[in-house]
Parts: sequence; structure tokens; C-alpha cells
Amino acid sequence: MVVIRCGEVGRRVLRSACAAAAAFARGGDDLVMDEMLLTPGLIRDWTTALTGLDVLFVRVTCPLAVAEQRERARDHAVVGLARGHLPTVHEGVPYDLEVDTASGTPAELAGVVLRARGRVLP
Repeated sequence: MVVIRCGEVGRRVLRSACAAAAAFARGGDDLVMDEMLLTPGLIRDWTTALTGLDVLFVRVTCPLAVAEQRERARDHAVVGLARGHLPTVHEGVPYDLEVDTASGTPAELAGVVLRARGRVLP
């Protein structure tokens, strides 16, 4: 089991990434952010940065056994990360929608998200 921790510099970099993403959105760009909330309080940084923007929080999940198999199959993956962060990674997140990556293809799940926004895949 692996748990990632970061210090003050890492937390500052994460806050800056939130602010940068929000700046792109405020500039008119449509974004999809894929964030594994490894740091306590990171959801607070995201919600603060995204205040006033039209945001859809999507819980992306799969069974732990599937996540662990995917870790083992990846080159240079940190094996044990999924198990280590499972208890806390979704803690306190105000999700609007959930998709299970073991239940459909990436295109099918993207379609679920887009339909939730009133859009369709091109």
C-alpha cells in the first residue's frame, strides 16, 4: 500500500494548478481536469478556484481489483497507490455524476458525461 504526501511546496504547486485551470476556463476554454485528490484539502482549493464557473464534478471509479490490475499493467506505475488512497480520495467531494470505468469504454463514459452537460460526442 502506497500513500503519497506532499509538503508546503507541493501544496503550493497544486493550488497554482487549480488557479491556472480556472484561468483557462475563465478565458473561455472548455476543460476536462483529471485529478486524483491525494492531498487533504485539495478539493477545497479546487472549489475555491472554480467559484463562479459552471463545473461538473464526476466521480470516476472502478472496483479495487480492476484498479490494482491496471496499476500492475502500467509501465512505471506506483503499485499500491489505488489501495493506499481508496479510503480518502473521494472524501468531501461534491460529485454531480459517477462513472465506473469497468462498466463501459472511454467513449461510452465520455458520452455519459457529455449528455449530463446537454452535449453529445461529435
